[in-house]
Amino acid sequence: MKQLVFALPLLALFACARPVAPEGGPKDATPPAVVPEKSAPNRTTRFQERQFQLSFDEWVTLQDVGAQVLVSPPLLKRPAVTLKGRTVTFKLDKEEVLRPNTTYTIHFGNAVEDLHEGIPAKDLRFVFSTGDVIDSLSMAGSVVDAFSGDPLENIAVLLYDYPSADSIVRQERPYYLARTDKSGQFAIPNVRAGAFRCVAIDDVNQNLKWDGETERIGFPDSLVQVNDSIRTLPAIRVFRPAPQMRLLTKDANRYGLVRLGFSQSPDSIALQPDQPGIRWLADREQDTLLVWYDRADSMAWNLIAGRDTVPVKAMSRSGFLSGNKPAFGDERTATAGRGRRSTPTTPAPPAVAPPPRVVNVKPGKHVLIPFGTPLTRVDTALVVLAADSVRLHNFQLRPDSSTLRILRLDARWQDGQRYTFLLLPGALTDFFGSSNTDTLRRVFSAPPEKQVGSLNLTLGSLQAGVPYLLRLLKDNTVEEERFFTAETAETRFVFQKLLPLAYTLQLIEDRNGNGRWDTGDYFERRQPERVFLKKLEPLRANWEVEARLDARVSTGRRGD
Repeated sequence: MKQLVFALPLLALFACARPVAPEGGPKDATPPAVVPEKSAPNRTTRFQERQFQLSFDEWVTLQDVGAQVLVSPPLLKRPAVTLKGRTVTFKLDKEEVLRPNTTYTIHFGNAVEDLHEGIPAKDLRFVFSTGDVIDSLSMAGSVVDAFSGDPLENIAVLLYDYPSADSIVRQERPYYLARTDKSGQFAIPNVRAGAFRCVAIDDVNQNLKWDGETERIGFPDSLVQVNDSIRTLPAIRVFRPAPQMRLLTKDANRYGLVRLGFSQSPDSIALQPDQPGIRWLADREQDTLLVWYDRADSMAWNLIAGRDTVPVKAMSRSGFLSGNKPAFGDERTATAGRGRRSTPTTPAPPAVAPPPRVVNVKPGKHVLIPFGTPLTRVDTALVVLAADSVRLHNFQLRPDSSTLRILRLDARWQDGQRYTFLLLPGALTDFFGSSNTDTLRRVFSAPPEKQVGSLNLTLGSLQAGVPYLLRLLKDNTVEEERFFTAETAETRFVFQKLLPLAYTLQLIEDRNGNGRWDTGDYFERRQPERVFLKKLEPLRANWEVEARLDARVSTGRRGD
């Protein structure tokens, strides 16, 4: 028979009139204090009562009892927490059965506040034991986000006294529990000696059970052995489990492209049209598959994507081709007379090409040029790269290895030089056989030496033989990326020709070498890959900066 678990995140039940605070006089900065002579004795053994009362030295109120009050171990039935005057009463449900030889701790958090100034009672706890002794051991630690390293508030930290069963976190109530504060810290006092399974969960529905991929989870690498007066754990890194592969969104509303959004990276999704005579190719953008297609007729068809069938309705190929032409993928065509509507007697304003985009380049580095559709042919005789009106010939333009929608341009960039890049009409042919009818323009600029800086970076505390991914970030944009396998505990990198901006270093312990961060798996006992972050001071022009980032695994969060 299933039982409902309550942890006192519970609603308060009280129906007393609220006293009115007197006006005037100095503000009271002293928190409410329990009056021992009028209250139940704390830390009682052989506890058999069904309720207890705590009386305070001033008028108090109860606030947010459901979130503030916790009972460890959690109760099966909902208790009542009521207020009358200066006295708070905690009453067990009549069907509640307390565990034998167990120490219970009721944490009131900030639930009890003084009436005048709203100052909460400090560290208000009531402890009792159903056995002969009060357990005196404790456990403490912190919880952080596995990727960002930020501390997490209101995460439930659970201890189980049946440590051998992995599935217990989805089936049973914990033996002890606590919730993290704003700094991500938690403490579980009055714990008995022994070995416990420990997990931290983002308990959204507050049922004290882990509900799978809908809730984040974290866990220490091994069982927690509580046998000292204070046991402090390394930071628990909470992560969202990888969801089951499933199709979330589908968009086939334009000819030539089906866009499929998945719950995770669709590396292994098998694709196949259900009809012959359809040309197609697939391209991936993070968790989205772009399936480009072309066919001679306009019949409807289906795209088989793994276990899903995506219908593609009949659309006009000729209508699509009449407006299709290769263009830069990071620019949009502006319209003259923006804001004016065309009428039957007034033609629509003509399209106006925007000014060429200026892209900064670095000597010795290639440039990636994105396009809106896959390219199948580039006529280099119709490609112009010029410096000061002098046409250059020592450059290479070819498709990038990752996608046909990107061209890679390699050239001998010179400091302080601006370059004009032209794709003359007919230079590009895309997947649909369309060619550009207009000249596509772009400007590349290599800043002069005095306008850029450099970063000399030392990475420390590395693990030899482990692959790493190092990224230099500007906001959320990757400015530079280095993939390497550590040979020693320390290595150095130099980033040159950097614009004077504020950067962040991101070091990913890429253990499976797939070039991206991977989350963890509770049942496989696999921790998420570690990420170490360091925000740098804004780089100054014509300066050379030294920085260090240590991949210290003891804290489970960002490096120094």
